[in-house]
Amino acid sequence: MSGEAGFESQWAEREARRLLEPLGTRWRHTLGAVERARELASMLSAADADALVAAAYLHDVGYAPELVESGFHPLDGARFVRARGHERLAGLVAYHSSAQAEAGERGLSEELAEFADERSAVSRALTYCDLTTDAEGRRVEPVERVRGIRARYEPDTPEARALERSMPALLDDVRMIESMLVPDRAATEESGGGRPS
Repeated sequence: MSGEAGFESQWAEREARRLLEPLGTRWRHTLGAVERARELASMLSAADADALVAAAYLHDVGYAPELVESGFHPLDGARFVRARGHERLAGLVAYHSSAQAEAGERGLSEELAEFADERSAVSRALTYCDLTTDAEGRRVEPVERVRGIRARYEPDTPEARALERSMPALLDDVRMIESMLVPDRAATEESGGGRPS
């Protein structure tokens, strides 16, 4: 199954809708992240674009109550995706948005290491999609998204400690993707498509 352009994102959409739509806000965030992923598709090969869209659908699937095992959503989601035969997507889900920092805080680094961390443009784009989408699915600046995440957790929780540790890497991923977008914006403006009137 893994690697067939177009098929992974279709499968991912069905599964994410089934598992996350009942969660309301989590589903709205997912749809916003998918929208960001589709906007980035032109920067990637067809297979990578499909993988990014599929991973955006699945990045938070580990929050679905029926999938919770460890209580760490990247790991629980990755295990679900792997069990369905999508190894690359499992790695993208496992490591999205610097999940390794939180895995360390939770004592789950060995379990997370069962998955491949590809640290590619696709994985960094997934972090970009997650960090530029708020809980309601709206586009936001990463600083605003982080502020929203911080508000959900007490300062001494694994989530909060991991967020503080991983902030430089998260912002580096966002900057890297934004720098890739600059040539696309310049080309659009040169063709007259993005020039203000």
